[in-house]
Amino acid sequence: MSAGAGLAGCMPSHRMTPDLAAGRSCPDAARQTWNFPEAAEDQARLEDWCRTVGPPVVSPEPTASFGDLQSGAELTVISWNVDVGGGDVMDFLETELGLACDGNQSRLAPGGTHFALLVQEAFRRSNEIPENQQGPTIPRAVAENERPGERLDAVEVAARCGLSLVYVAAARNGSEPRDGLREDKGVAILSTLPLEDVFFIELPYEAARRVAAVSTVRDASGRRLRLANVHLISTSGPARTLTTGNGSRLRQGLALVDALDQLEAQRAGGDSAEPHPTSTVLAGDFNTWSDRETTLRLLRARFPDSPPPLGQGTHGSFPTDHILFRKADTAGVPYLVEGSYLRVEDRYHSDHHAIMARVEFGE
Repeated sequence: MSAGAGLAGCMPSHRMTPDLAAGRSCPDAARQTWNFPEAAEDQARLEDWCRTVGPPVVSPEPTASFGDLQSGAELTVISWNVDVGGGDVMDFLETELGLACDGNQSRLAPGGTHFALLVQEAFRRSNEIPENQQGPTIPRAVAENERPGERLDAVEVAARCGLSLVYVAAARNGSEPRDGLREDKGVAILSTLPLEDVFFIELPYEAARRVAAVSTVRDASGRRLRLANVHLISTSGPARTLTTGNGSRLRQGLALVDALDQLEAQRAGGDSAEPHPTSTVLAGDFNTWSDRETTLRLLRARFPDSPPPLGQGTHGSFPTDHILFRKADTAGVPYLVEGSYLRVEDRYHSDHHAIMARVEFGE
């Protein structure tokens, strides 16, 4: 028996379902496609957190004209925990990706590649976010690193740079408004390509609510790549640690795989001969302390075409952030470019390094 299977045996269920539990009012599952924990206890806890945040933002088309991704071209995939407003996303986009941001006139530098930026600890400020509610489901605002320049949320960055956007909040960012606007935080995907087939995964409750965002991009010939952006829990309280065998991240990782497998099976029409019809990048802040952590080993086994670990810390000395990859069960699909996986050395005022890799769309 593997270590993962042994721990899973003493954990609460990680199974997922497309069905929102009876009595839940949040999220609005009629407007977007979601997947939820099967356990009623999880859904009850998650409802309390969900009612404190605003609705997802889905702007599937870039407002700037970046053109199609041609067959044989490369897509740069970046994963970055931006420390809410700490990371200077605008500077990163210009310096690392060659993007000149000018609204619907935004453009990539000559030779620049299309990209998808998967952001953790993204934030959104809006008075669509509900009024203050007292209780433990309103965490304190993140204490960001001070930096020069404007503090822009994910929606503002997408608008200024002409990018497509998927943003979903997991929790509030403090109880008090900032500059007159309430804030929530979660994950976002920003891209020069249209974002299709958007899907949200509300992970099992472990100390705080976590929601993964999933979408798909394609090249001009129709080859698809699914992008899954996740921020796993860091730590649980002592009581939870005792009852789960310290398996909080493992439980969320198992749930994430279960939800993605359900999505793939649905898109394949239930054809068991092709369980993975679409190549998939799974990236994010896994909050892992080691490249040998059980959760990461489990996810790497399920994403067998992943690059080797970087062997570098991305949050201090800890390898918390990862890009994993799984090729589809068909020929001529996108693949990860060997040797392209790297850590960006400048943190751009975040407390995490960004990581990136390139995916080629060709035979």
